[in-house]
Amino acid sequence: MMEIPHKLKEYIDNNRGSLPPITNPDEPLQLDSLALIRLVAFLDSDMGIRVADEELVADNFTTLRKVGELIATKASAAPSAEAKSSPQEGIPTFSTKPENT
Repeated sequence: MMEIPHKLKEYIDNNRGSLPPITNPDEPLQLDSLALIRLVAFLDSDMGIRVADEELVADNFTTLRKVGELIATKASAAPSAEAKSSPQEGIPTFSTKPENT
């Protein structure tokens, strides 16, 4: 069974206006467009999960379970740290670390 991150549930519960906290992962979230954008920003900034433009469809955000499934696909598809650290050829990179001279 998929586990919903506590941080995600807490964020949604605290940002649904006058609606009560979610008690069932299949309960409709009832998010308006601004709440959806804020949720996507939260996923990126606080949880490190980037939602691609093609994933911004209503079906991915209808319930807590659907959001959890989206997160789970991101976690399983994440490249390894080694793959992330290699810069792309032809793209200049800059380091903020001082060089030892």
